[in-house]
Amino acid sequence: MTVAAAGGSARDRSGHEWSGHGGAHHGGAHHGGAHHGSAGHGDHLEFIRRAGQTTRKAIAEHTGLSRSVVAQAVAELIAQGLVVERRLVERRLVEGAQARVGAAAGGALRARRGRPTSVLELARQRGVVLACDIGHRHITVATCDLQGRILAEQRVDFPVDDGAAATFREVHARVAGSLAAAGASAADVLAFGVSFPYPVVRATGAVRAPAALAGWQGVNVAEARPAGIAGPIVHDNDANFGAWGERMHGASPDLDNLLYVKLSDGIGAGLIVDGVLLSGARGIGGEMGHLQVDPNGPLCRCGRRGCLETVVAESLPDLYSAGTRVGHAIAQLCAFIDPEVVVLGGRLGAASAPLVEGVREAFAEWMPGGTASGVDVRPASLGARSELLGIIDRTLTAAWASGAVGRTGTATADPFSSCRRTNSRAVLDIPFDAERLVVKE
Repeated sequence: MTVAAAGGSARDRSGHEWSGHGGAHHGGAHHGGAHHGSAGHGDHLEFIRRAGQTTRKAIAEHTGLSRSVVAQAVAELIAQGLVVERRLVERRLVEGAQARVGAAAGGALRARRGRPTSVLELARQRGVVLACDIGHRHITVATCDLQGRILAEQRVDFPVDDGAAATFREVHARVAGSLAAAGASAADVLAFGVSFPYPVVRATGAVRAPAALAGWQGVNVAEARPAGIAGPIVHDNDANFGAWGERMHGASPDLDNLLYVKLSDGIGAGLIVDGVLLSGARGIGGEMGHLQVDPNGPLCRCGRRGCLETVVAESLPDLYSAGTRVGHAIAQLCAFIDPEVVVLGGRLGAASAPLVEGVREAFAEWMPGGTASGVDVRPASLGARSELLGIIDRTLTAAWASGAVGRTGTATADPFSSCRRTNSRAVLDIPFDAERLVVKE
């Protein structure tokens, strides 16, 4: 992840680029002033956010920087109120506790009897992020704190394909309701993430809906954000967010090559290659639903005949047969990107055993060179939540990288109040139960 200079842009490992200045379609308003720290500081913040709790040593190993450089950067982040250091005092050790403590702190925490261990974590801050998942038939809006906890969520069934104007009015209403339920206001929002069931051009934020959907022509992602909300806009299509959600929060952690296929009212794919989410120059990367599989097939909403998603729809309600159609197409795609795992998401992919069976059998038959045995084909572990959790993760990254965190006010009161200052470091003495991995007051 990189952090932009003021008025510039930044790109994270998801491959998404957002703007830090006002007026840009894919960025939104800038909060003003210089960003917190350097690009390296942004890497440290992101690593701490993902680890939950970690140490300077773990950050140094992750970044390849010297311990002295990391120590200086962490000291600056602590001084800025973005990071706190906690001194965890063991009450007891049980067999195997040391390994569990290490796992909880990103492999960094090593507890020893009678010896306190300090860990770093993000400071609790005022401010929230908004995540908006727009599907063909639904709208979901979630308000989250800066640690990624969902404070409030609203979902409504809605005919999104009927037009952007009505859809965005509903989005704005759900945003207002979600913020109110979370006890937050528009001024508290530091970043806004939104997914669409259509391709989105990364550079401009233009939504590329099928020509048959007249109400979605000439639409830009910026229109989804309600008035009064500033900060970066993180945008993409739903399958790309689903891929990122499964990689970061599902059953595929740390896999750098993943194909996520969303099977719902349409068919789309999110491609992660060597750890980077791909969308292409015009946002149509992964639009496998419009691969032509039958030149004489049924007419698709895109205006062509025999697209995969229309042929699959025609195969329903025979889920196994529909799955074989999808599996054949996935095999062709995998010959190009060579993933470690294929994740089947969406309303059909995550919940239909016959469809998954059909996909697996056709995939094994058509995967070239007998290589199918090395690819795990499985339903999405997050079910229908893959897209929403992917939006939240990438929007949090944008919020922390934007430099806006901490500017809405000082850090909120921490429940662990026994804080003292030692050499410019905030150190908290907290009893620690190594067996349960619970920090106690």
